[in-house]
Amino acid sequence: MRFVLAIVSFVIGVVLVGLGVGQRTIFAPPTSTVAATSGSSAGVTVIPGTTLDANPGHQHVRITGASKDLVAVYGTTTDVDAWVGDARHQTLRYDAEDTSLRAKTTGSERSVPDPAGSDLWSAEYSGSEASDFTVELPSSTSLLLVDGDGTSSVGTVSVTWPRDTSTPLVGPLMTAGGFFVALGIALYVWAILHQRRLRGPRRRSGGGRPPRVRGSRRAAAAGAQVPPRGRRGRRMVAVVPVVLVAGLTLAGCSSEYWPHGSGATPTPTPTATESGAAETAAEPTAATAPQIKRIVGRIAEVAAKADSDRNADLAAERFTGPALALRKANYTIRGSDTDVQAPPAIPSGDVTVAVPQQTDSWPRTVFVVVQDPADKDTAPQALTLVQESARSQYKVDYDVALEAGATFTDVPPVSIGAAQLSPDVKLLTLPPGQIAGAYADILANDTASQYADTFSSDGDDLRSKIGKPYKDSKSSSLPSTAKIEYSSEIPENASIALATNKAGALVSTTLDEIEKVTPTQAGAEVNTEGAVKALSGVGTSTKGISATYGVQLLFYVPPVGTKSKIELLGFSQGLIAASEVQ
Repeated sequence: MRFVLAIVSFVIGVVLVGLGVGQRTIFAPPTSTVAATSGSSAGVTVIPGTTLDANPGHQHVRITGASKDLVAVYGTTTDVDAWVGDARHQTLRYDAEDTSLRAKTTGSERSVPDPAGSDLWSAEYSGSEASDFTVELPSSTSLLLVDGDGTSSVGTVSVTWPRDTSTPLVGPLMTAGGFFVALGIALYVWAILHQRRLRGPRRRSGGGRPPRVRGSRRAAAAGAQVPPRGRRGRRMVAVVPVVLVAGLTLAGCSSEYWPHGSGATPTPTPTATESGAAETAAEPTAATAPQIKRIVGRIAEVAAKADSDRNADLAAERFTGPALALRKANYTIRGSDTDVQAPPAIPSGDVTVAVPQQTDSWPRTVFVVVQDPADKDTAPQALTLVQESARSQYKVDYDVALEAGATFTDVPPVSIGAAQLSPDVKLLTLPPGQIAGAYADILANDTASQYADTFSSDGDDLRSKIGKPYKDSKSSSLPSTAKIEYSSEIPENASIALATNKAGALVSTTLDEIEKVTPTQAGAEVNTEGAVKALSGVGTSTKGISATYGVQLLFYVPPVGTKSKIELLGFSQGLIAASEVQ
């Protein structure tokens, strides 16, 4: 009976070990899931994040049949959909039943611009890289494929996901098999030892003749050596543990051979923001930190080339509004007066502050502070960037040099962003739309202004440059044959306000300071020089000369009800227009 149990246990062990090995060989699961389209009829293809995230793991995307002009980009689903707009495109959905990609074609616009280089994308591929790459995108991100101008077919698209090849039964099977093999060996050894102790099998009581062992006598007579009993058992004891050790080693060499318990997923708890509110769900932001750094680098590259070549058309690709007006005038002036310096270069180095607007629509705003880490003597620059539509690039609307004491400790982190406030919001000391006009009154009247107590004069260097003392000094320096008149113009809807953590706001705005010099006597002439002469093209005039100086301003505006004053954080000013008085 002991031999029977040993054999049964050994057989069970061998079967279990065999099943364990089979789990990693003939019964092994496939290593990947592949889904592909049956063809393509559109040159613009969108793979939504829900399709890419249909199976766990990274996504290997392969496109066959596309041209060398294929471009692959990805960004948030909102941005991809907005860029595509009404273009004729196919949207790929994952069909789990037959493991394929189903295409649905919509849109009517036949051609699209080149998506490469757009500020919207988190990353992009072109050339050979666009036809074979691996990503791991969340469901909120979509992939966009464009071949040329979108009029030719993209080709066949396939997405491959890795599959879980873990075999959690291998460990238990190999361990159990090893146990039964060891048990069978132990039972076999026990049976052998028991038989030897009894010196052969027991016989029934009651006489009878002992068995005849003819073979043994013949062997003894022939001088043959009869192997001692138990030799076969010892061979099994020596060989089978090798199988056992190998099986246990295989079973314990990887965690994927063992089942894993499913632990409870921790539930995230809201965290208190600096303003004391609980942060439950983050609003979408206009751009991420890597995007902002890439955008600033592109702007700096265009600005350097445009400033060097005095190319206003090139500058217009990345500048708009007051910032573009100042550069255009500078290029014209430098064409006639080589002593005039170029605008300060925009550093492409450190982005020390970044505040994107909380929005998923357009236009969008991003506020950044940049500084050249190798040039600590040059003041950091604050740029207010605006993107008008999904297919346009971010452009610099305001470019100001910061004051020495300017700080930004109250701004939200880039991952959260800030709400953009309307020009007539009543939650601030002054509505953003009234800031420029109020400050213009201070420049004209200084302490006599009705807003003198609303704005802080500490660290305000602009008052000494173009304020009332400067204007009075320039007026008194003119001869009696001429007079000067000062006025201000405030462009409509020019202010951009982004909320800060403590209910304040960063307000970028502009105003135009106009100086008009006219003769006071008949026959008298007004002479021009420097930048005014270069921009107006007039040397002398009996009618007079009008010069307009653009002033870009950045303020911190505290919330209403506080004792804090509005602070000037930075400014840039320069001649933007000059002409003879008509």
